[in-house]
Amino acid sequence: MSEKTIIPLLNKDEAENQENNSTCSGCNSSGCCGGFGIKAGSEKEVVFRNIFLYLAMGIIMFTVAYIVMRIVTWINA
Repeated sequence: MSEKTIIPLLNKDEAENQENNSTCSGCNSSGCCGGFGIKAGSEKEVVFRNIFLYLAMGIIMFTVAYIVMRIVTWINA
């Protein structure tokens, strides 16, 4: 019973030496994906394409919702 058992401990230096990836591989990653799929360093054309694509989708959704609302109120009247 006099033998000492060595219990391995975590070394904090190993965690600090890990390379910091800037990819968006998962939650709690240190990378910056950017909003709406616009990543840091994207070309200007890609950014404008994404913004206009989301703007067009928003306009289409609001237009369809307005038309459906008008049809439903017309049917109930």
